[in-house]
Amino acid sequence: MDIRVKNILKEYTTKEAVNTNTYLNVQFNGSERLLPPDEMNRTLDIGKQFNKERQSSTYYRISGKFNPLISNVLFNITESNSWSTFNTPIFLSDSLDNEKDLTYSEAINKHLKEIDGWYGYFDPILTGSGLCNFYDMEPKRERFSFLSDGKNIVNKRVKNWEITITYPYASDKTQYTINGGIIMISKRAVTIGGKPMTAIGVPIRHNLLIGSTVRITGTNFDGDYEVKRVGLDNGDLKDYYFCIDILSQNILIDNDSRMKKVYKGIECEYYFRKFTKVKTKSSNIIKSDDYEIYKLAFSENIYADNITQFIFNEDIDISNLVDNLNRPLSELYLSIIKTDSNNIFTSVSSGIEAPDISDLINYNTCPYLKDIPIIQLIHNAAPSQTIPNSYNSLQSNITINNADFYGDVVEYNVATLSETTLADVMNRFNTINRETSTGLVASGPRPEGYFYNSHYRLKIRDFSSYIEQGDEFTAGIPNYAVNLGDGRYIWRDLLDIGKTDINVDIVNYPFTNGCHYIYDNFCFDVKRQDPFDNWNMYYGQFPADPIGNAMTNNFKINSASNVC
Repeated sequence: MDIRVKNILKEYTTKEAVNTNTYLNVQFNGSERLLPPDEMNRTLDIGKQFNKERQSSTYYRISGKFNPLISNVLFNITESNSWSTFNTPIFLSDSLDNEKDLTYSEAINKHLKEIDGWYGYFDPILTGSGLCNFYDMEPKRERFSFLSDGKNIVNKRVKNWEITITYPYASDKTQYTINGGIIMISKRAVTIGGKPMTAIGVPIRHNLLIGSTVRITGTNFDGDYEVKRVGLDNGDLKDYYFCIDILSQNILIDNDSRMKKVYKGIECEYYFRKFTKVKTKSSNIIKSDDYEIYKLAFSENIYADNITQFIFNEDIDISNLVDNLNRPLSELYLSIIKTDSNNIFTSVSSGIEAPDISDLINYNTCPYLKDIPIIQLIHNAAPSQTIPNSYNSLQSNITINNADFYGDVVEYNVATLSETTLADVMNRFNTINRETSTGLVASGPRPEGYFYNSHYRLKIRDFSSYIEQGDEFTAGIPNYAVNLGDGRYIWRDLLDIGKTDINVDIVNYPFTNGCHYIYDNFCFDVKRQDPFDNWNMYYGQFPADPIGNAMTNNFKINSASNVC
């Protein structure tokens, strides 16, 4: 109860009265007692508490920036802003001489321009208000932008790309390229130290060094061989050719000829890793609209293309997720999928980028080569005398709704407990018009399209460079340790975030609000399949697609490796 004490001052009772002090005895009573000092005082190490929360958190917030390098060099055959556009009266008439008409070839030479990699034309009407307007050929730059295209459908924005976060969850050892080892596709006679030998070519990186042991099967000279050199006599293709001490004319290779690297007496394994989508804090699988993409203010690259930024609005949750080797996740991937941009582009297929080895296109005499998913040789156009047969893709009709995606092909050895990436999986697409149209003036179909790297690594943890060993009585063996079958278990420890290890870069990124924050810049380039006509995909009939001009070094030293 609130008890108030009221006391009238004496000065208000009489003029001669004097105020005096009044003392009240007030007691403060409570039902709680303070803890003794020795039970409530202790030292808290903020650094240790921060690190404990940081290492135990499984939530990630991911953002980044796209710096694109794209061109519309392969544009449509018919319809608006295509090759056929230059065969219309407005382009065939000479604006300086109304009585003179241009030929189709002259109209192309006069009007078709390339500015910063984008092909198009200026308004041909010199007296018009749009004299300086530059119009892109189709597909326009808006069709490749990471920003939604507002010029595709009236009052609607169309997505050109979809992005998501994935991780490697499974291995596929059945693909023809690596089933039983890496397929051998070429042999060449070389000379090493004055002695004739054989260089063996493969479609992906072999990861061999001078002195490495390679095991060959499926030939008339099966066995283990020491690698005498990598690359050809002029030093080319060191990652794709290895040399062994056999005469070239004596060894026969066919559809079942394989090679495997042998390290410490153990064969390496080869497989494609398959990626699947991660889960988030609020759902079992990340959704296709859990991110935003927007243009960075005042931000363009040297080709005047917009630099965009993306941010995932949902927290990525990696708890209870393991990779294809049953280990805790050490990496995530930003996966990018091309859309059809409102029925402008074809479906997306995947494959691997192969080296420029002429034997790879010899499918007439070696039909099994078509089972190697070479991204430069995959298309949807009907084959003919001028159009080669398409090679088989890893996946076709890829969309953001796929349950999984092929990510890369790796080499794995139990002796090292580490995966080495031998090739990245690429995605390929073209415009529908190029692969289906057979225009009257500009003809087709034209199988050459575009391809791009579809998965970008985001390292979140790292494994130690040291291999630990124990037995069944050793405490603290992780559940992903490899059983060697003789009572021994080996494994690599998962390093703490921010912890250093010899020969391993420090993985360190901000941690606050209970989440890890990862930001990265991505240089995203879209390539054409056959810019130099090396794969028989280039369309060279008039009007021919633009052909690439290879850049050469002023000084080039490309020597073979030294052999001891």
